[in-house]
Amino acid sequence: MTNPIPLPPCDPGGPRAEAVAASINDWVTSPELAELVKHFGGVVPAGPLASVLDRVAEFSQVWDFRGGTKERFDTERVYYDADLDGRVRSLIRTLGLGGSPGPAHPAYDHVVVLGGGIRVSLGRSGYAAELVTGGGVTARTVAGLGSLRHRDDREYREGLRLGLDPVETEADMMLVGLRKFLGLPAEPTAERAGDGWWHRSWTVDRPGVAEVHVLAAASSRPPLRANTADTFLGWAEHVGAPVPTDRLLVVTNDPYVRHQHCDAVRLLGKRYGCGIETVGYDDATMREWGRPLATTELLQEVRSSILAMRNLFQAL
Repeated sequence: MTNPIPLPPCDPGGPRAEAVAASINDWVTSPELAELVKHFGGVVPAGPLASVLDRVAEFSQVWDFRGGTKERFDTERVYYDADLDGRVRSLIRTLGLGGSPGPAHPAYDHVVVLGGGIRVSLGRSGYAAELVTGGGVTARTVAGLGSLRHRDDREYREGLRLGLDPVETEADMMLVGLRKFLGLPAEPTAERAGDGWWHRSWTVDRPGVAEVHVLAAASSRPPLRANTADTFLGWAEHVGAPVPTDRLLVVTNDPYVRHQHCDAVRLLGKRYGCGIETVGYDDATMREWGRPLATTELLQEVRSSILAMRNLFQAL
């Protein structure tokens, strides 16, 4: 099997435009993307990288199975014949939506855990907790990020099935996860709130991590919920802006690693000059908390990755 294409680099000191552009160019001009696009009736054009990204982004509308605003679990399902489905999945694996198999360094200044649905929040918070309690990783802070999106009936039922107390919002799901896996007390050390956001923090006396935070970020597009970009910026504002010597480890899961990494590099690495590394679940966490994804869900995240890489390239 061909090794997945690496993520755009961002070491402490911030992203280097030339290295990021080269990485994005390797991805967008790869034979794997060309073949994937061809299977859906398109062509990856030749030309300057900016133009290629624009054209491929425009083509990727064919993979918009969320209708622009639907939540990820409402992605439309389209079923392809077995040969095409298998080949599409193989190409997407090589395009590297899942990032590297684990952290590259033993020490980080901050671990940032991205929020989502109930299983995603538990899986990501559990994996992050495992890294700092027994996985050989140390960090000054661990922060779980989320929004005030209200949980739906599916998440409510899943939470009850897992034996959890009912939760109201995406951020509450992250709160449940970090409390559970890091053994946090019910009452935080400090708590703040404002218009459309709240922040709770714990000072902990244990190896691996000194502070734990959970943030419900404010939305920049009300009445829509806060998105990943809002949570990154909210983290920098309310938990503490990183500095150029800092290393950040972002924890998410396959197939969201690539586009969320590009957003982190654009919004945090470029702005604050810090290093960004992004990882997804290890195999054990995937078996416990992952779920089989439809091919259309994977194609949707290829589109998200294209848009995120174009945004990053333009920003740099």
